[in-house]
Amino acid sequence: MTHTSISRRALLAPALCALLASLIAAPAPAQDIPASQLVPQLKNGGFVIYFRHGETGPAYADREKAVIGDCSTQRNLNAEGRQQVVKLGQDFKTLRIPVAQVWSSDFCRAWQHAEAMFGKGSYTITDRLTVPLSYPGVNDADRALAAKNLNALLAQAPPAGKNTVLISHGINVQIATGYHPNTQGEAVVFRPDGKGGYARLGSVLPGEWVAGR
Repeated sequence: MTHTSISRRALLAPALCALLASLIAAPAPAQDIPASQLVPQLKNGGFVIYFRHGETGPAYADREKAVIGDCSTQRNLNAEGRQQVVKLGQDFKTLRIPVAQVWSSDFCRAWQHAEAMFGKGSYTITDRLTVPLSYPGVNDADRALAAKNLNALLAQAPPAGKNTVLISHGINVQIATGYHPNTQGEAVVFRPDGKGGYARLGSVLPGEWVAGR
C-alpha cells in the first residue's frame, strides 16, 4: 500500500470558514436506481463507488481516542466483516467490474476493507478520507475541508472504462452529500459529470452485488 497526506488546517476565522464552505459544490439531484439496474452499469466504468467500511460490530465514535497507525485504539473489521469484504472482492471479480484506483481512509477498518477486498498493494491511504468528527480541536472549518476533499474525489472522473473505489466512513459522505449509508459495507454509487460535479445514483448493499448481475 502507499500513503499520501495533506496538511491539517489550523483554526480559521469565521469569515474564512464561511468561504471554505461556499467552495463545496452542491451535487446534482440524487437518484435511487435499484441495485439490479445499477450493478450492470458499473461493468462499463465511469463511476465512483464509495464504500462505507465493512462490518465492525456496533458502531461508535472512536476518533477522539484513536491513534492513526495503531489499530488497537480503533474499531476494526470483525470476523463477519472480513468475510463480508472478501465476498465483495469475489463479487467484483465474478461481475468483472473494472477498477482503476482504490483510495482508503487512514483508519484501520477502512484499509483493512481495501486489503481484504482488493489485496495488498492495491490501494492508497489518504487522510482526505479520514473521519472529520469527534476528536479534540475539530471545528466547522475541518468539516468543510473534509467535505471539500470528498467532493473533489467524487467529481473526479476515472480513466475510460474503469471505476474509482473510495473506502471511508458513513459520516464523511453524509457531510458532503446529505446521504448516510446506514449499513456497514454499503456502497454508494456516484457518476462524475466531467464538469467538476457529480450525481448520486443509488446504493448497493453487501448481499446485492451478484443478485444484481
